[in-house]
Amino acid sequence: MKHKLNRFQLAFFRWRRRQSNNRIMPFVLSVLVGLIVSVAAILIKTIIFYIEQYAVYFAPHLLNFLLPLIGFLLVTFLNRNVFSKTAYFSGARNVIESIEKNSSIIKFRLIYSKFVTTGLTIGFGGSSGVEAAIISSGAAVGSNVGRILGLGYRLRTLLIGCGVAAGISAVYNAPMGGFIFALETILPEFTPTLLIPLLVAAAAGKILFEFIMGQHLRFEVPLTDFVYEQIPLVILLGVFGMLMSNYLLKTYSYCAAYLSRIKNAYLRALIGGVALGSIIYLLPPMYGEGYVSINALLNSEERSLIVNSPLAALPSTIWLNFLFFFLITMVKPIATGICVNSGGEGGYFAPSIITGGFMGFLFYKVAVLVFPFYELSSSTYMFLGMASVFACIMNAPVTAIFLVAEITQSYQLFVPLMLVCAVSYFLKYYVENLSTKVIQPKGQSKALRMDRILLNQLDIRELIEEADTSVEEGSPFRNVVEVFANSNRDVLQVLDGEGTLVGTIALSDMRKQLGDISNYDTLTAKDLMQPPNVTVDIDESAATVLDKFDESKLWSLPVVRNGKFKGFISKSRLLTQYRKELTRVNRFF
Repeated sequence: MKHKLNRFQLAFFRWRRRQSNNRIMPFVLSVLVGLIVSVAAILIKTIIFYIEQYAVYFAPHLLNFLLPLIGFLLVTFLNRNVFSKTAYFSGARNVIESIEKNSSIIKFRLIYSKFVTTGLTIGFGGSSGVEAAIISSGAAVGSNVGRILGLGYRLRTLLIGCGVAAGISAVYNAPMGGFIFALETILPEFTPTLLIPLLVAAAAGKILFEFIMGQHLRFEVPLTDFVYEQIPLVILLGVFGMLMSNYLLKTYSYCAAYLSRIKNAYLRALIGGVALGSIIYLLPPMYGEGYVSINALLNSEERSLIVNSPLAALPSTIWLNFLFFFLITMVKPIATGICVNSGGEGGYFAPSIITGGFMGFLFYKVAVLVFPFYELSSSTYMFLGMASVFACIMNAPVTAIFLVAEITQSYQLFVPLMLVCAVSYFLKYYVENLSTKVIQPKGQSKALRMDRILLNQLDIRELIEEADTSVEEGSPFRNVVEVFANSNRDVLQVLDGEGTLVGTIALSDMRKQLGDISNYDTLTAKDLMQPPNVTVDIDESAATVLDKFDESKLWSLPVVRNGKFKGFISKSRLLTQYRKELTRVNRFF
């Protein structure tokens, strides 16, 4: 049964039919999605800017530690009372789940809900990143543009990728980084037809953002030429990057496990806000995303990071500096874990970059003492530290190389960036696979994701085998036998007077009754049937249906819509159609 098209869909399909080249439509829609997502990026940056300005301006310095508490309480209130249906959504992980399990359908409210709550969190000092919000918003824009225009699963998924690419491109001034992130993390596989829509969306997002907000660079500092004699240090930094990423992940998990024990959301926000506020009071660089602190280090203003800390009262020595930078490196993941798990919103994307930058700076300080014969640049090792930690945390080494190169304008560091990411990511992969007990979560593997996405391209409505014959609950056994005799199926549906499925009768289950003729008029279909423990909704994805086949060990399942019986779907027909899809030359787009 086809859905009735609305007037927007009808107008769109009329325009689409007039186009002689089908590739024009994805091009136009990718531009549209890129522009809309760019507006969302502008809004979230504006919200954060003004909240930071007024919050810090009106709050005396001694009260700054209370600002995260205010942000957490506001976000908790909004998530429980206004955005309760989308509060669970948290960035790339949920976007991938929506593509795999929900036919690339993402709720409309996510277009704006996440950048409101994330803006409040970071504006009031929350130590997280905006990328989870812009990824959610961009994906929601792409999905809902596709839904409004009545596009199918494949094109909705493509537009989700366009939305994510445009969002990262706009927020980080990194069009290639956004493009590669969408390919490496969100979309299931690379095909040549993906290139133009994703590139155009990323470019559109950056152009509009830059046109309205002005040209900006996250980090702008002149770099000295990299000397290849420093390659051993780069390799060593890659090892530390892997160790630091492991520390980050364990810290996040510990914070999530500990704070989840506090069942009352407002109490959790209160405890988390006070804890983060106390950390910020002792270590001011923990306030907000952390890009201000990184820029201060890049511009040789390291003293400005400690000046507002109680530690500034101690005598200034080289060991105090080492202690301070060690603390901010190790505490940043704790601050992020507290923020994200106690009521705040945001992602781990930016914190991994900031932590990597702090680690790179600390590595540089130690290397200057240990290897005085090298002419080292602090900015070089900060950028390399960012890339190594990001590559491991996000499982995206190629994105790490291009993103860091773009946001730092350090293209001359491509070779060391490639090397440090290769070392850190290889070591992470190697360590994770040392133990045979490591189980890959379902949906994490690229192959498993591709498998489910190909399945989701199948339409359950086209696979239904309609059953012309059925029996009612009160039908005598004699009628059931007659229906089976005239049917090629070995399962018969039992309906009530309103056509609702109430049970099924399997031919194998009634064989014992066939020899007893006296039962033909005493038994009824109700006595013979089994309740339909497993049914398929007509709007379910094919991947979910296949899971039901595997769990139930059945080869045929009834299909219903609002309880009304529509027909059967067989596992063999589903797999046959899947194999046809698998052998297509251009399987995805």
